[in-house]
Amino acid sequence: MYNRIENLATSILKELNIDQAPIPIKEIARKKNIEIKPYDLGDGVSGVLLLDNGKSVIGYNPVESVVRQRFTIAHELGHFVLHQKYSELFIDKEKPLFRNQESSTGEHKREKEANAFAAAILMPQFLIFQEATKIGIKFIDEAAIKKLAKAFNVSQQAMTIRLTKLNLFW
Repeated sequence: MYNRIENLATSILKELNIDQAPIPIKEIARKKNIEIKPYDLGDGVSGVLLLDNGKSVIGYNPVESVVRQRFTIAHELGHFVLHQKYSELFIDKEKPLFRNQESSTGEHKREKEANAFAAAILMPQFLIFQEATKIGIKFIDEAAIKKLAKAFNVSQQAMTIRLTKLNLFW
């Protein structure tokens, strides 16, 4: 599953000739004919994807940090490219998902996939190596994570998770 998501994110970047960090995620969404809008979504809701009669809109919570907004837009783009056939509305909540009777619906799986897509498109493996070389990182430590997070305009937490999932601690 995750290789498919990695390959899809990489193919979108290559299709749009994006080969340096930070990834222009709003531009990518717009090139996929998705309107990007700030919305007052209230506490606990980071973003939403609305699909309506061929029109697609990603709404993001403008009171959240820029790095959170970028991840939210990438997450909703993930729903757009991976899950359009399942729903016309996707809501990205900050609150964690709990196992309950709704867990068997596949919603949790789709959220994990959208997160994986967001990480893959915002922090593609080939660009992590490129940036690490460019800024002279020889091994991954807290300072390196901070530099990479800044270069990719993502949170340090997101970068740490991404490096861990890619097994890129050297």
